[in-house]
Amino acid sequence: MSVPGISGLCHIGFAVRDIEEFQRSWGAVLGIDDWLVREVNQPDGLLQLHGEILGPASSRVAFARLADTAIELVEPHDGRTRTSAWLDEHGPGIHHLAFWVDDLDLAVAALGDSAEVTYSPAGRRPGTAPRVSAVLRGHGTPPHAPEPAPGFWAYTEARAARVPWCLELLDARRADVVRAAFGDHLVYPPPRREDRA
Repeated sequence: MSVPGISGLCHIGFAVRDIEEFQRSWGAVLGIDDWLVREVNQPDGLLQLHGEILGPASSRVAFARLADTAIELVEPHDGRTRTSAWLDEHGPGIHHLAFWVDDLDLAVAALGDSAEVTYSPAGRRPGTAPRVSAVLRGHGTPPHAPEPAPGFWAYTEARAARVPWCLELLDARRADVVRAAFGDHLVYPPPRREDRA
């Protein structure tokens, strides 16, 4: 297995129970004092975890830069997320490495049977489909409107791995969306040729 089109590391993700505790301890040790903290809501029925469509949830995230690396802290609050399940099973610590890829569909397909898409927008995992009809169509979306794209990120895990962590893949073609949300607190891929033209 090899993941095609990796263009760079975006961030290292940590599962934490308390963002402030990490900031006071490791953040102080590393000299990080510029954190971007955001509340994140997981919509009902649009994400999957190991093939199970998830209900609503909320978390808090914090991003910071350390030299040429970015760090993400994820503190789950309510509902079930990949991070809340991870904390229950493994406790706090490194949870994922997030890499930009040129084409997320190709990168996920290249994983084949050696890795599983464990957490993602529902349409990203084979055999799952988001409950878009219930979620969006109840808010004035016409019944003939197309289903939304399955998103530009996916958490994957190697099936035979003995060291637990997730590989998050981010579609570099959507780096502008991530930059608009999190500014310079993350590391971005170099501009693509067609974007420079």
